[in-house]
Amino acid sequence: MRQFLSKSYLRALCFAASVGLMGLLYGLLNHGGRPVHVLSSPIDDLLPLIPAMAIPYIGWYPYILIGIAYLCLKDRSAYYRTLIVMNIGLIVCYLIYFFYQTTVIRPELFPDRWDRKLLIDFVYGVDNPFNCFPSIHALHSYVIMRGVLAAKTIRKSIKAVFVIGAMTIIVSTLLVKQHVIYDALASMLIGEVAFILVTKVWNSYSRSRNRSVPGATLTKSPRPDQDMNI
Repeated sequence: MRQFLSKSYLRALCFAASVGLMGLLYGLLNHGGRPVHVLSSPIDDLLPLIPAMAIPYIGWYPYILIGIAYLCLKDRSAYYRTLIVMNIGLIVCYLIYFFYQTTVIRPELFPDRWDRKLLIDFVYGVDNPFNCFPSIHALHSYVIMRGVLAAKTIRKSIKAVFVIGAMTIIVSTLLVKQHVIYDALASMLIGEVAFILVTKVWNSYSRSRNRSVPGATLTKSPRPDQDMNI
């Protein structure tokens, strides 16, 4: 509990606000009014609509918040890299939304069951069917998972939970017909490439910084918050 309340932890956690501030731009692009493209594929036509998958889709919000807070606690290097990649990913997504807006044709539903009502009220009702390619839901789920996997100080069992959570959320975007498979694949590709590049730059900067400080050569293993693994 002391770790969560420490000044160092709270100060580091403040940087996560950058993702929230970037997210405010989402609504400015979440509309039509210009050429809109549909990227549906035969695979998407085969996938069923499962309204109950709105539960993991909505679960994206606590997944991201818990993932950020946990990474900040366990591995500051992975935490900062993850935040950087999340923000870079948002910039890439916004540029694509601006120049190549896409939409998904939603099925007609009647709120005659609890799962359909959940889908209509808390997914379709709060998000317009635009800003689809790439999927920010899939992107940030993948990046949080990637950050957790990069941290040596997190147990394998915890990593498995985050992997299952991310994959479930990504699949849910397809099964509630909020995204198509190209949206999800593009998101994971952007997240992976950005994470690798950011890690390389981070490691290069860390090495050059250590060389510039007299006596900075490590004589013992680095602390967990200095982990630089990809």
